Amino acid sequence: MSRPLLAILLAPAAAALVACASPPPPADESTRIAAAADQVMKSGKPLFISNERLQALLADGNPANDPVLISVCAPGDYAKARIPGSLNIPRGAFWKPANIAKLPPKNKPIVVYCYTGTGAVGPAAVLRMMGYDAVQLEWGTMGWTKNDVALGPASRFPETQENFPVETKANLPAATWARPVIATGKATLEEILVASGDAVEMADTTVSMTAAAVQGMLTDANPANDPFVIDTRKPEDYAKGHIAGAVNIPFATVFEPANLAKLPLGRRIVVADYNGQTAVGTSYVLSILGYNARGLQYGMMGWSRDDKLIAPYKRFPADQKDYPIELGK
Repeated sequence: MSRPLLAILLAPAAAALVACASPPPPADESTRIAAAADQVMKSGKPLFISNERLQALLADGNPANDPVLISVCAPGDYAKARIPGSLNIPRGAFWKPANIAKLPPKNKPIVVYCYTGTGAVGPAAVLRMMGYDAVQLEWGTMGWTKNDVALGPASRFPETQENFPVETKANLPAATWARPVIATGKATLEEILVASGDAVEMADTTVSMTAAAVQGMLTDANPANDPFVIDTRKPEDYAKGHIAGAVNIPFATVFEPANLAKLPLGRRIVVADYNGQTAVGTSYVLSILGYNARGLQYGMMGWSRDDKLIAPYKRFPADQKDYPIELGK
């Protein structure tokens, strides 16, 4: 057999081998974000640090284990009161290049904090998805100090304690939905998250809804504006009582493809948990994925006075701390 003929006969097989050896095309941006979020939620590592644990690290005389403290409070509020040694990277501008440049190396622990613990968990979750060792401070400055100057525009819980009704029947989503399309055009996951996070921050810095606002939408006789509520507590806790119509999607499973398919596009999504400390982080990442999502402020603790709905967590302030803060510039 002549060499030219042999080459013609072998060409398809050679092409097939090259095709098999070629790396698969990269996943779309939405899939990459969801996969990173799923990995973080399933890691088992808490997204928050307690006030007691942070104070112990700062006061143990060993600066080598001190985390980098980042306040996401408004600059004017940060100037009035802050945890000693904190940097200020405010919400609304967190993902700007100049502020990203302030972040420490990825192996250095970061504690992000805000007024009540809700505004910081979103940036902390996204930093974790980017490979940083980041957590948010549980209850924010509200849990750190009794000095209300540190609360800025926020109110100390409970300003007014709601006691809205709950139901015990399980609810299932009525349809399956496609995932929103994210197309920042960026190459790396980190670049995609920064671009999407900045878009979310620029569009609307509101990250939570009060129980009263959610209840008002559910009871205003206008079903068109009813939010789709997902309850991220454990199934056995969801069964004890939940917001009417809420669908149970446990925290660690929210970003699984089958569960994302339960979330309606365009409709307001409200994420409920035990006390609000993780719900807003979940809703923040959902917003980055293109959903219209908000966390329920203070979770079921803010919705009801029934302590069994938040067990094993305790109602704030179970033990109000009063650790040091810096006042003034």
